[in-house]
Amino acid sequence: MKKISKFIVLFVVSFIITSLLIAFYFKGAILITFDIVKDLKDSNKSVATLSELTDYYCSTSMDISRLRYKESLSDDVFLDIYKSNITDKPSPVVIYVHGGSWIYGDNGIPIGLDPIVNAFNKRGFNIISVSYELLKEDTPISNPVSDVKDAIRWVYKNKDEYNFDTNNIGLLGISSGAHLSLLSAYSSEDEFIGDKKLANYPSKVNYVIDIFGPTELSTLDFSVADDEFKDEIEKLKGKSFLGDIYSPINYVDDSSPSTLIIHSKNDELVPYKNSVDLYNKLKEEDVNSKLLSLNSGGHDFYGFDNKEIAALIFEVFKFLIKNTSL
Repeated sequence: MKKISKFIVLFVVSFIITSLLIAFYFKGAILITFDIVKDLKDSNKSVATLSELTDYYCSTSMDISRLRYKESLSDDVFLDIYKSNITDKPSPVVIYVHGGSWIYGDNGIPIGLDPIVNAFNKRGFNIISVSYELLKEDTPISNPVSDVKDAIRWVYKNKDEYNFDTNNIGLLGISSGAHLSLLSAYSSEDEFIGDKKLANYPSKVNYVIDIFGPTELSTLDFSVADDEFKDEIEKLKGKSFLGDIYSPINYVDDSSPSTLIIHSKNDELVPYKNSVDLYNKLKEEDVNSKLLSLNSGGHDFYGFDNKEIAALIFEVFKFLIKNTSL
């Protein structure tokens, strides 16, 4: 009986210690999640579906709007800054890169995501939403890649003015924005230089979050693209960027930053195998990486299971906290 009691005591103590360690380790993710839920409750909103969450009325809660970050012939090279609420020390930076098949879209953050942005600001993160040159028939794909890399260089250049912590910079990209993020993160510092005035600044990031990003461009199926943009997207087939030089998987090596890959198995535009191959390549190079596979939804962000999305959001927060020193 005493042995059983002793075992129970040891089990309870071990369980409490383990629980405390888990709570401490994931404290940031738990607190951010709590803040989001509270903000949604206070504003009488609910995250019923992903389509509601990404309702495309753009947020106007940024602290700095349409700041031009480089010299360029394009009018699209500007960024918005959602400042950290913590001002007594340099704050980490998350750079958001929008999608749109390289030919449409802008850096506006959907207003439904305001609670998430606010929660990150409250916990000490700066959010920078970047716009880049969109592709036209005569636009080389290297232009938007150098735009994203120049945006990172701009952060380094202006770290003192805006209190940026350049030891904690990450990229988060969706679809074509994920492609640009991966290519920017994996390529070397002296590649894809746009503005020569920024060329001497680093472009190193701690991590990249890839959401449905193409990693092997020759595998894309443009026939399933939105009808509204299908003609423009079809023209991309003739561009040289479909070759290996602009496929992020070919830039992976043992110095690549930590990578979180998110992809639906049902994605028809960007094959799920892109993400599996990237994950395997990262593991071969012993790069810290994780693949989160979704069993619902497709590339258009509709049809997702709400429970799956809730679990996904928490996993993203865990990854961010793990790869950021706060």
